Amino acid sequence: MTALDTLDSATRDAPRAGGPRSDRIRLRLRKADAAHDRSTSPLEMFFDLVFMVAVAELVSVLLHDPTWAGAARYTALFVPVWWSWVSYTFYSDRFDNDDRAYRLIVIAAMAAILFMSMAIPGAFSGSTGAARMALSYAASRLILVGLYARAHRHAHEARPLTRRYLLGFGTGAAVWLVSVFVPPPVCYVLWAVGLAVDMLTPLLSAAAIARVPFDMSHIPERFGLFTIIVLGEVVALNAAGITSSRLQPMALAAVAGAFLVAAAQWWLCFDFVDASPLRQWRLTGQAYVYGHLVIHAGIAATGVGGLLATEAANTGRQTGAWQTVLCWGVAAFLLGIGTIHQLNMRPWGDPRAWCRLGLGTAFLVLGTLDVPMRPPVLELILICGLAGQILVESRVAGPVPAAAAHPHE
Repeated sequence: MTALDTLDSATRDAPRAGGPRSDRIRLRLRKADAAHDRSTSPLEMFFDLVFMVAVAELVSVLLHDPTWAGAARYTALFVPVWWSWVSYTFYSDRFDNDDRAYRLIVIAAMAAILFMSMAIPGAFSGSTGAARMALSYAASRLILVGLYARAHRHAHEARPLTRRYLLGFGTGAAVWLVSVFVPPPVCYVLWAVGLAVDMLTPLLSAAAIARVPFDMSHIPERFGLFTIIVLGEVVALNAAGITSSRLQPMALAAVAGAFLVAAAQWWLCFDFVDASPLRQWRLTGQAYVYGHLVIHAGIAATGVGGLLATEAANTGRQTGAWQTVLCWGVAAFLLGIGTIHQLNMRPWGDPRAWCRLGLGTAFLVLGTLDVPMRPPVLELILICGLAGQILVESRVAGPVPAAAAHPHE
């Protein structure tokens, strides 16, 4: 399935770097160019910068409270941040014509998301913090609703989709806005309801999406760039681990192990997670998009676990929260990529997918067990498991993906 609609050739071929385009450019749907793969625009890369800040704040939530409660808060806050990025990414994929109005609206959205990032640390600390989080997120959603209203006005052929998104995203934003005036813990229930409405809207719009599909060259690249954002935060945590290691051999070994775990995750993601599931939005495409929530949250949690392991190595602790966070982060990553791959195979039984799922389950169990173990030893186990997975992916051939066999379902 390829994208059907686009800017006309004159608009599409106009240079992006030579100055802003005319405000009189009419917003239209994009269409995939058979001769060119669409790549990320400078505005999209600029937009991604605010999410580097947001991911750093999310990581700090788990780092300062690596308990079950801290993990729940980390997950609850990761979802709206990630969903904000996904929502704007899909809008840009279909409707970005890079005119001045669009640029200004996106910059306003960036400001709202930046305020949301700053609200993350205090989101669960009382009424004021919760209100700041809800208001900034609601503002970013209302800006997106405004963008879809603009698309609905100009892109007539996209109206079956924009109509559904205006209703779903508008309702979700309204729920978040109401939560500003509701004290905790009831406001948190409203957050969950608003997110559920938001995230269910694309799932329930398969027919409309089929009429206005996304670009198969652009969306995988964008998801890869968000993966780089979370991996970049992991590398930053590794650097912090070097500083906190005081150059002690055991702590430095823990830092090296954490870095190699991240390198293995990068290898698996960019060599073996293919985009073919997107060719079918029902089931496989949905698994690809929503599965990346688990993948990205898992990678970031792995970085937190690596820094906690370095601190544990400094103090000589052989058990603790660092084991659970580190193992469960890697497990979430493997279960995410395993589920995407397994749902895309027909018949089920691809050894690569089963290996991902089995290894992820094993690491999940390992993180639950309170077995005394030095941090570098546990990291070595994780590295060996991931390296073995890379070897399996490289050597074992699997069945034909279902999306390739039935590309128009």
